[in-house]
Parts: sequence; structure tokens; C-alpha cells
Amino acid sequence: MADTQKNKISSIASLGNGGNRNARIVNTSAVVERLPVGVMICGIGTGNIVEVLFVNGFARDIFNLEDTAILPCSLDSIWATGDNHVLASQVTEVYRTARDANFEWSIRFGAIERFLSSHLIPLIDHEGKVYQIICTIEDQTAEKLAERNLLHHAFHDALTGQPNRVLFRNKLEEAVAECQRSSQGCGCAVLIVNIDRFQQINESFGHSAGDRFLISMASTLRRCIRASDTLARLSGDEFAILVTRFQDIEEVENISHRIHEAMQQPYDLDGNEVFTSVSVGVATTISSSTHPEDLIRDADFAMHRAKSAGKARTEIYQRESHQRARSQFHLETELRRAVERNDLELYYQPIVDLKTGELHGFEGLTRWIHKERGFVSPVEFIPLAEETGIIVGLGRWAIQAACAQVKSWLDEVGPDRTVPVNVNVSGIQFARDDVAAMVEKALREHELDGRFLRIELTESAIMANPTRISESLSRIRALGVKVALDDFGTGYSSLNYLHQFPIDVIKIDRSFINQLRPDNEPYKILQMIGMLAKSLGHEVVAEGLEDLDHINMVDAMGFRLAQGYYYSKPVEGEGATTMVRGQLPWGKSS
Repeated sequence: MADTQKNKISSIASLGNGGNRNARIVNTSAVVERLPVGVMICGIGTGNIVEVLFVNGFARDIFNLEDTAILPCSLDSIWATGDNHVLASQVTEVYRTARDANFEWSIRFGAIERFLSSHLIPLIDHEGKVYQIICTIEDQTAEKLAERNLLHHAFHDALTGQPNRVLFRNKLEEAVAECQRSSQGCGCAVLIVNIDRFQQINESFGHSAGDRFLISMASTLRRCIRASDTLARLSGDEFAILVTRFQDIEEVENISHRIHEAMQQPYDLDGNEVFTSVSVGVATTISSSTHPEDLIRDADFAMHRAKSAGKARTEIYQRESHQRARSQFHLETELRRAVERNDLELYYQPIVDLKTGELHGFEGLTRWIHKERGFVSPVEFIPLAEETGIIVGLGRWAIQAACAQVKSWLDEVGPDRTVPVNVNVSGIQFARDDVAAMVEKALREHELDGRFLRIELTESAIMANPTRISESLSRIRALGVKVALDDFGTGYSSLNYLHQFPIDVIKIDRSFINQLRPDNEPYKILQMIGMLAKSLGHEVVAEGLEDLDHINMVDAMGFRLAQGYYYSKPVEGEGATTMVRGQLPWGKSS
């Protein structure tokens, strides 16, 4: 209540200190009745019983008092429940100390509870004694209920009514602390439950139906857990379960098993039977961290492993797997920086004419020499680059690096001695980048003829997007750039590609060469490929040649070109330049 209202009530109630005090109060009751706040005037009667001397209309409404109630009367006679002890004790304390008091309290009539805020003002007589106490009463029920409602919404999911991420984390923090205090060796666990293919439900039936499905899912999950456990909705199609005080991991696994069993039953969604499954990730204070955020993170990591392993399953967090994932994450970051800072190198493996021993060209191979890790294998970072999209920037860098190297050879030895460089282009890059435009730009910037650059791609790259890649390859060949099909023979449709796609060079996969024996099946297959390539006018390069026997065999088949460690391992730019100058390590020089 405002200070002006308090002062007004105090002045009214304390007119004079003697005579008929009740009369003075009654004379001022008309004024007090109009105040928008409850007013009750109390005294202490015989036996230290708190008596009510006056109650205005606002207070009568609060206490459900009839207008005919006879005053003064004891406080107990107004409402005979345990709620009045708060007011009685506060009035008694003010009588004893003669100091104001502020407090909040509540009263209940049946199922109805009212939340009140009161201020007690002692009235002092000429002897310095408290003879009456004014109690102002404000009804804060609406505000308290609004506050409760706001608090509920702040900690609960609006759709399912389940706890949200904030409340779940608070409960998890309490559970972890309790486990740490416990001497019984109990643990707690977090289960992250993600609905498989939930997006298909939204797309097939609409988002409203998807919301109804989520409500049903929450009910299903609730039935699968113990009464002491907590179910929360973390995001759109992701729920979390807190399993408290378990002694054995089998208890947690049983909950997960019940969830998967429940998912085998169909959901009725607007008259349609819908079957779905969930992927579950589990992290416990036994196998993971005891920090709440770490537990949620580790359970989420395990859930994604369950997704990648085929969905509809449970994965329990393993620290070793997470450490590998973290290592891959750091490797990805460092690879991005290496591409941005031009910290990679292009190495060159020679392609040799089998008949003459002359240098025919190079395959450009990306190498990463990490300043701390040392040599990072392409087997490790190329798949990572493709998965994360870094391969687009990496592929552009490789084309530019190859063109720059060829340009330096042209300037030094001229076009007659300069040989082309093959650059591998990923299927991901063909899908995300305009490879033909990128090649044209690189050739133009370095003032190169297209014959000095070749593009290599694999069968898997072609299979990913045949129409788009065929169009791109045609544009590349129009620039004078030849196209090589790498790892030929490892796919299922290799022969079909030879006439469907604009291909100039076939590179025989090393797996054929490794198995090559006189007149065995790989030998006969290579003979057939050689005849087919010759009839189609394609060059053929045998990869992975490491010994003279294999070289003699492919030579006898009529293959013209070879590549492998027998001639040279991939070398850096300076080593390749030495070969271009005519110093060939396999004995042929010019």
C-alpha cells in the first residue's frame, strides 16, 4: 500500500488517545470503507487473545465475512483454520516491539487459496504503549498465480507440458550432487531420445499432426520410465530422460528396451497408422563426466552414433569414440585453416611412356605436412574434406597450384618439353561448384592452353549425379582439357561409362595390377580393357606399378602409359621440375 494511504489510515485511527476509542473508529469507517485495500484493526484482549475491532469492506470480501458479523471478536472466530496463526503471531510481535512489520501470507477456504501482503502499524497512546494495531491487507492472488504460470512456462514445454531444457538441467544438477553425496555408489544417467524420420511425418500430414504426434510420444515415453525419473522435451523431435539413483547400468538399458518396444506399436494419426522408431543415446556418471552439461553432450553424441549406425537402436557413450570425434573436429578446423593459408602442397607422381621411358605427364596429389602432426595421410583428410564441404576450396586450390606449376615449366623449358598435370576433382565438388567455370578461370589467369591440364574423377563421382557431371565434362573438354576416369574397374558400370560420358583416359586401378599373374583372370580382364580402349581411342594408364614383371605384362598387353613407385613416388614441385628438365630417376633422360 502507498505511504499516503498508510498515513491516512494512521491519522484516522489515532484521533485522540482517550474516551470511547471504538466510537472514534466507527465515525471514520465510512472513509476507510472506500479505500481500495483491506483494513483490519486489532487489539490484544484477555488472555493475550488477538481481537478484531474493525474490518472494512475490502477485508470482509477477502475473509468471506458477513456484513452482520459482530465486532469486536477473536481472530479465531473470523476463520477457524491454521492460516490465522501467521497474522496472530505478527500482531503479538508488533505489540511487543512497537515496530512496523511487513509480511506475506495466505489463507485457504476449501479449495480456494488467497495470497496476501500485509503491513502492521502500531498505534501508541500517551503513555507510550501500543493499544491498537492497524493491519492493511492487499490481495496478491492474481499476481501470484500469474507468477506461477509464468514460472511454469519458463520451465516447461508449451506443447507437451513436460519440463524443458532449463528445468531438466536443474534437476540433473541436483541428481548428480545427490549421487556424489551418496555412500551407496549409485549413479544417474541421461538418455537423449530422437525420433527417426520425424520430418517425414510433418511433410506427410502437416505440422499440426506432427504436434499431436509429439504429445502422444511424450505420453508413451512417460509410461516407459520410473516415477522417480524425469522426462523433458529439449527441442522439436528430441526428448531427454533423467534416470536417478540406479545401481546397475542394466536398469538404464531396461528403460531403453521398453522405449524401443513401445515404438513397435503404431500411432493413430488422424485415422492413419504411423510407425516410427527412435535413436537413443545414453551417458551415465559412471562412464561419462559428472558435470550436467557434459552428460547431456555425451548422451547427444551417443544418440548421433546410434543414428549413423542405422537408427532404431541405443548407443551407450564411450569416451574413446568421443575422443576420436573430437580429434576429427580439430582436424577439420586445422584443414580449413590450411586451405585458407595455402599451407598445403601439391606433389607430383610421373606418368611414363612404357615404350620410350619418356615423361608423359604427372598426377597432382595434395599433401598436408602439419607443423605439429607431420605428414597427414590423404586417406585421413580427403574423406573429411568431402564430408564437411572443405573439398570445394581444396579442389580449387589444387587446380590453381597445378596451373601455376605448369606455367613455371613453360617459362623455363617451353611448350615442347612441358607436360600436363592431372588433378583429381571430387564428386562433391562437381555437385557444389561450377567446375568447368573454375577450370576456365584458372587457365585464363595463368595463360595456359587446355592441353596442359587434365581432370581426373572416379566412377562414384559420376554415379552421384550423372547428368550434371556429363554436362560439366563436355564444357571442360571444350576447353581442350582431357578427362580421365580414375580407379577404373572397381565399380559396377565402368564399361557403360566409356561410351556414355566424355572420357579420354582410362586409369586402371592398382588392385588389378597387384593381382596380376600370367593368364589369370585379372590378366584376361586387362587384356579385354586394353582392346576396348584402343577401339574407342582412349589412352590407358596402368597405376600402381612397382616391379618389372608387372611392367612387362602390361607392356605386352599393348598398354602405353604407366604410373607407380617403380618409376617414382610422388615428389614435391622442385623434384618434378628436375624431371621436366630431363633428369629422370628411372634411367631414361633426354
